[in-house]
Amino acid sequence: MSTVTATPTSTKSLALVNLRGVSHIVVRDLRDIDHPTTLAALGMTPPQPQFVSATEFAYLDPDVIGDFATYPANLMRAPFSGSPKTLMVSAVHGISLYAFAPDGRTVAYLSTHSFASELHLVTGGNDRVVSSMPPILGGCETPSCGFGLDLRFMYSPDGKYISLTQSVGGPNFRLWNSQGNLLKSNPDGSSYSMSVWSGGSLYFVDGNGVEVWRDGVTTTFLSGIRWIRPKGSPGGSQIVYAASDSAGTTHVYVVNTTTKSIREIKKSRREPVFLTSRYLWYEGERACVAADLCDRNLPVTLNGTSYIYDLQYGTEIGSIITSVYDVWPHAA
Repeated sequence: MSTVTATPTSTKSLALVNLRGVSHIVVRDLRDIDHPTTLAALGMTPPQPQFVSATEFAYLDPDVIGDFATYPANLMRAPFSGSPKTLMVSAVHGISLYAFAPDGRTVAYLSTHSFASELHLVTGGNDRVVSSMPPILGGCETPSCGFGLDLRFMYSPDGKYISLTQSVGGPNFRLWNSQGNLLKSNPDGSSYSMSVWSGGSLYFVDGNGVEVWRDGVTTTFLSGIRWIRPKGSPGGSQIVYAASDSAGTTHVYVVNTTTKSIREIKKSRREPVFLTSRYLWYEGERACVAADLCDRNLPVTLNGTSYIYDLQYGTEIGSIITSVYDVWPHAA
């Protein structure tokens, strides 16, 4: 990666990824970025895979999943070996999105039906409905709409809050405490999207730019900026994001949440994520040509190459990782 080999540490740095030429998801150990290893091959590419801990992952059962708004799916939990599998929530509940609390003891999920969506909390096998809202609906039919589409359902790093944001359809914002009591929503119809937790603060985009909710108060964080699918750092205090310029080209940036200082990483890159506190992964981008069938609102497309960027040395190399689904530890 750089002229100085990264020193392995005792703390695990893991990623659920696809590798070039491999058809299923693998668990990648990234403690030594110059010599990464594959800890497990999951033998499948299930919907919504995510880490529960440094030894377990969860996913929606691909044998029963369909359109999330109308079809059910079992929520499963398993060690990296794949067995024994634990059924966390049955398909009859119509799971659309889920998130585990940081301690792994509670799972929150949204069930979506014809007339309503419900927030459930499951602890020790006890499934409780704690909140309800209009049905979560929305979708895209154009590349530019899909590029700006985002759906986030997350616990805060400290486990005190649960949040929902989505960029298309509605409802597009909900914030609950860990007991499922609603703390904030957008009943006035204003649009909140592209959210990310860092520390105990929730950052999201509205009509003014990036706002931050902290201790019950919402203030402006980055005025006029509309970031795309931000991700928090495992080390805390940093957020990586993409944003388009006036010509439609995408840039990758890192912002310090304490100082608000912004560092531009690369141009013509998108979908950035922290692999570790030091290393970023992202995809490359190029201008559209006629054969790409791009729409006029998005003049760029993927170039088929992905990269790893070293924040310490400012260097970039190609990567065999083609998709990143989740990293461990999660954002702090």
